[in-house]
Amino acid sequence: MSKTHGEKASVLAANLIAAQVRSLPVTLLAVSRAFDNGDAALQRMTGQLFERKLQVVKTGSGGNIVAEESSDDALPALPYEKAECLRVIVSNALLAVGLFLREHDMASMRTPEIQFLGRAVDAILNANTFRIAPGHMPVAAFDGLVINASLDGKALFADAGREGFMTFGDAIALLEWLARYLHGEKNYVSGGDAG
Repeated sequence: MSKTHGEKASVLAANLIAAQVRSLPVTLLAVSRAFDNGDAALQRMTGQLFERKLQVVKTGSGGNIVAEESSDDALPALPYEKAECLRVIVSNALLAVGLFLREHDMASMRTPEIQFLGRAVDAILNANTFRIAPGHMPVAAFDGLVINASLDGKALFADAGREGFMTFGDAIALLEWLARYLHGEKNYVSGGDAG
């Protein structure tokens, strides 16, 4: 994949974020309602989502061996935890944006909100848990929330009895802020100590 830089990358990032922000409320509501309507609705939805239409084609890789052994009857276990599903949906939106910024060399910007997103992405990739070594780090802050070494070992979002540092509303507000910011950003300059 070729990397895009400057104004074009900024516009692409802003458009990606705007699409996430438009999709998140609808997706969260739909999943929440599916759980609220009970297992029968989830069972129907899961059956439709995992229906296979592809044929196994022999290739040089071992992937076709695994595909031959799979069964259409063996659907994945249903996700019975509503909170976990909602957390994964919001986390995936943050991952998509954060990894886009990394891929296009925009994540090293010293803007506190960009640093905040980067630390949130790191926590998502570490099983929803902050892993922050003590020492100097660029300011990672958004709307009164500050990520620093004191959060090491704590949850990004609430899960399994742990209190979360952020709410889903905080994540959506961060994405909205980033979309507006990146729409106005023309060039990226890093002082070299970000990250």
